[in-house]
Amino acid sequence: MKNLIQHITILFLIGFTQTVQSQTSLTSDSIQGYIERAEKLQEEYKYEQSLEIAKAALQNAQYNNDDKSLGYIYNIIAKNYEISEDDNKARSNYRRALVYAQSSKSKILETDLYNNLARVYTKNNLTRKKGVDYYKKSYEFALKLKDTSRMIRPLLNLGEYYISRNDFDSSYEYLAPARKLIYKRSNNLVKTKINSLLGKYYLSVPEFEKAKKYTNKTIFYAIGETKNKENNDELISTYYEELASAYETKAELYSKQNDFKKAFDYQKKQFQNILKSKDYKKLKELRRENIKYEVDVLEKRAKKAESEKKESESEVLKWRISIILGIILILISLAFLISSYKNNLQKKRLNNDLIDKNKQLISAKETAEQVSTLKSQFISTVSHELRTPLYGVIGLTSLLMENPDKKKTNEYLESLKFSGDYLLALINDVLQLSKIETNEIKLEKVSFDIKTLIEGIVNSLHTKQKSNNNNVHIDIDKKINATLIGDSVRLSQILINLIGNALKFTKNGNIWITVKCIDIKDGSYILRFVIKDDGIGIPKNKQKTIFDNFAQVKNENQEYEGTGLGLAIVKKLIHLHDSEIHIISNEKKGSEFYFDLFYEKAIKEQEISLKTGENISVGTSNFNVLIVDDNKINQIVTQNILKKKGYTCSIANNGMDAIEMIKSENFDLVLMDINMPEMNGLEATKVIRTFNTNIPVIALTAVEEGEIRNQALSVGMNDVIIKPYDTQQFFQTIMRNISKVKMN
Repeated sequence: MKNLIQHITILFLIGFTQTVQSQTSLTSDSIQGYIERAEKLQEEYKYEQSLEIAKAALQNAQYNNDDKSLGYIYNIIAKNYEISEDDNKARSNYRRALVYAQSSKSKILETDLYNNLARVYTKNNLTRKKGVDYYKKSYEFALKLKDTSRMIRPLLNLGEYYISRNDFDSSYEYLAPARKLIYKRSNNLVKTKINSLLGKYYLSVPEFEKAKKYTNKTIFYAIGETKNKENNDELISTYYEELASAYETKAELYSKQNDFKKAFDYQKKQFQNILKSKDYKKLKELRRENIKYEVDVLEKRAKKAESEKKESESEVLKWRISIILGIILILISLAFLISSYKNNLQKKRLNNDLIDKNKQLISAKETAEQVSTLKSQFISTVSHELRTPLYGVIGLTSLLMENPDKKKTNEYLESLKFSGDYLLALINDVLQLSKIETNEIKLEKVSFDIKTLIEGIVNSLHTKQKSNNNNVHIDIDKKINATLIGDSVRLSQILINLIGNALKFTKNGNIWITVKCIDIKDGSYILRFVIKDDGIGIPKNKQKTIFDNFAQVKNENQEYEGTGLGLAIVKKLIHLHDSEIHIISNEKKGSEFYFDLFYEKAIKEQEISLKTGENISVGTSNFNVLIVDDNKINQIVTQNILKKKGYTCSIANNGMDAIEMIKSENFDLVLMDINMPEMNGLEATKVIRTFNTNIPVIALTAVEEGEIRNQALSVGMNDVIIKPYDTQQFFQTIMRNISKVKMN
């Protein structure tokens, strides 16, 4: 009996276990079915129904402790909230889904969830950085899974994010690998997206041909998909958005290429596609609202039918249904009317925008035409100004070669030097203006004597003073009893232009150069510089424009040569000092220019020399100098200048010859040209420094100092002299570098 009871108990337990197992299996199958049904409803815009099905599946999954299913269900719920623009609930449910995906070790789901979380987080400025990190995690997981489609998705999202932030270099770090992953079987939305983003990137670089190529591909794929009847409204709306973005890129592309007509045409297409996209979005929203409304109506009908089972009057039921249908039609009509009204407002706004853009394009066209006219004027002026002194140089050289009388020789040489100086000043003016406008000029701080500087400038303009028979008067305030610290080079450029103009536009007259100390504070001066003349003066209607590029003053009886750049440079250099230039002038009564500059006091140059131990006197010691230059004329000029001071000179035609000569002979200094055949000056200096670190090497070059100084010093050169040079400064630079070596 006991055995019988035991057998019956065992059979019952076995049967019960099998029943539980079959129920559990059935429950897991039903959960999967719920998940698939919820996803399908979501694709059909039936978001509330999808949410209800997902919540039903959630209860079963929780009962079974099915973490994997819970992860998928919370993902569906979060996506419904994201579509409804409830980002807080979406974020919360995505995080729950991530926890279950991690506990169930579902790497595919975890990859998708990082991408979804990133999408929600990057919407908000405060959480944007975290969103970018989630995109990167999604890509890392997809990479481990070797899942190409899942790798492409975060890469495109990251590329799009950085382009929206105008960080094009960062965007390309993700677009480049994404492009390699896309192949022929990839869906057209992915192809459209990558080509659109690459078009924007290459527009920014700028590489216009590539930008055009990828933008055209975007348009090709997008237009094809808008005509595909299998696509739903949401997808078609997305393709119209991509089309609008592509046309915007092309508009910017042609605008940058100054083809404003094409830019305007593509901008018009951009706005047309924006409107089409909005139309499809409105239709999608309307369908979603309609579906929601139908669900509510059906639920009410079901409840009403259940509570009124005994009512069988079909006419009453039809009447009620007709009222409901009428309400639905009214609501649909109202929705369409509201949508149409909003679309009309949007079209008007876009039309106004188009009108404004058109005005801007017309303005840009006029500006471009003005720039073109100025360019032509500039080329014509510079051509004339270059040819005039060149004619003098060539003609006078021919006369000198014919061995004229000695009396004429000095006169020719003086005129020849004047023509050369004029050419150099012209080239310097053009280069100076270019540097100022590209913000390449920075003010230096060096010590200088104001009296010596002004007297040197007046002496350098002696030929111009003599040719117009003018007298120059210099008056420097006695309060200025110390050397100054400031940019003496820029001050020289300002004064040379102003004094030069005064001498140029005055004949048989006077030029007054006055420096007044208007304030002294804490060891600093505020100085007022006044340049006054009794020349032809400047008409009132010209006084505002004379500081513009290429502007010149002309009177009825005479034409004055020049590029019209001098006063433009003066104004810009004074602006660099945070100051302004002022003018007082009457026609035929002379002009007065004045401006204020700030300078610090400095110790005397003699004291500087004593403290640094530099002997900067020119000297006549018989130093042995190696001249490295491939130009024969330059060799002769440099050699003769040095020989006049008693220096011994040797010549090397290139860097390789210089290295061999330095190895075999003892030189006190090397004057090294930069641009030479076989081996240039920079390369030669590098080699010299491997076996001789003491010999001073000075770059003697015609390249702009700002462009070459850092390079020269970095390879071991000691200093830089720019050709053509002032002879006194030339010898000072040589002696300064030789004296440093001798003292060491």
